[in-house]
Amino acid sequence: MIKIDEINLKILRALQANAKLTNLALSKLVGLSPSPCLDRVKKLEKEAVVKRYRAVLDIEKICPHVRVFAEVTLTGKTAADYKRFADAAKTIPEVVAAYRISGPYDYMLCLVCRDVQHYHSLSEDMIHGNLGITKFIGHVALAQTKAFKGYPV
Repeated sequence: MIKIDEINLKILRALQANAKLTNLALSKLVGLSPSPCLDRVKKLEKEAVVKRYRAVLDIEKICPHVRVFAEVTLTGKTAADYKRFADAAKTIPEVVAAYRISGPYDYMLCLVCRDVQHYHSLSEDMIHGNLGITKFIGHVALAQTKAFKGYPV
C-alpha cells in the first residue's frame, strides 16, 4: 500500500486540476526532479489512487438536456435487492451517478436526459421494470451553482 505523503498530495492535486500536465511541468510544480516524480505517478496509478484520466465535457455546449436528481426507495431491503438495483443502474447511460444512501431513501441518482419527456419515459421504465422500486421522486435541477472540480485532498 502506498503512503500518501505531502508530495503525493501535491501530485494528486495538480493532476486533478490538470491531467494533461507533462511530467516536467508536474515535477516543477511539486518540487521534484522528473524521474522521481514519474516514479511516484506510476506508483499512484499502479495502486489505483489515480484510477483513470478523462476529459470533462461541458454538456451545456453539446446538447439540450435536463438534469434530474432522483430519490429511490426499494421494496425489498436485502443485499440481493440492493445489488439488483445497483447492477441495473450501472447499465442505464442516463444514470450518470448513483449512491446508496442513509435516511428515508435507499438511493440517490443523478440522471441526464435529453428533455423532460425523455426523463418521464426513463423514470416510468425504471419504476415499472423489474428493479424493485417502490418510490421514485425526481427533482429537476434548475441551475448548477457549483460543479465538481475534484476532491479536497
